[in-house]
Amino acid sequence: MSKVYIGLGSNKGDRIGFLHHAIAELESDIGITILTLSSIYETRPYGVEDQPNYLNAVILIETDYTPIEVYHKVKTIEKIVGRTKSERWGEREIDLDIILYDSIIYKDDMIEIPHKEYYKRDFVLVPLHEIGNDLIDPITKQSISEIIENLNEKFILIKLENNLKEKVGGEIV
Repeated sequence: MSKVYIGLGSNKGDRIGFLHHAIAELESDIGITILTLSSIYETRPYGVEDQPNYLNAVILIETDYTPIEVYHKVKTIEKIVGRTKSERWGEREIDLDIILYDSIIYKDDMIEIPHKEYYKRDFVLVPLHEIGNDLIDPITKQSISEIIENLNEKFILIKLENNLKEKVGGEIV
C-alpha cells in the first residue's frame, strides 16, 4: 500500500461544501483509505491575486492505485464535485493535487510528483507538515519543516476552527 498526500483547495461558491464533497468522494472509493486530514487554512490566492481567498487542506490516503490511477481518480472527483473550466491559477470550485506519493519522483505529460512548486507554497506545506511532520522532500532531502522555515512568501491568513474530520465517517483522528 502506498501513502499519498493530496492537497485540496477551493475559492469559489460553497468552499467548505466543495472540500467536504471531495473528501466524501475519496472516502467512497473502495481502493482508497483515508488515514488523516489536516486543518483547513484560509489563504490568499497564489498566481492570480484578484480573486477570493482559498480554503486549503491536505489529506493522507493509503491506496494500491498507481500514481496515474490516483491522478485520474482525483480529476474525476473534481468533475463530480463540480469543477468548471477556469484560467490557470484562477477561481475554482475544487482543486485536488497529488503532493507526494510515497517518496517517488515521477514526471510525465500529465503529472509531476512531488507536485511542481509545492515547496514554495505555505498553504500546502503547513497542512502537509501538520499531518506528516516527519516527511522529507524526495528531491532536496530537506524536511518539510526546513522548507517551511526558508519560505520567502506567506499565503496563509488563518487556520479555521471548522474541521474536515468532523464530516468524514470512520475513526479518523
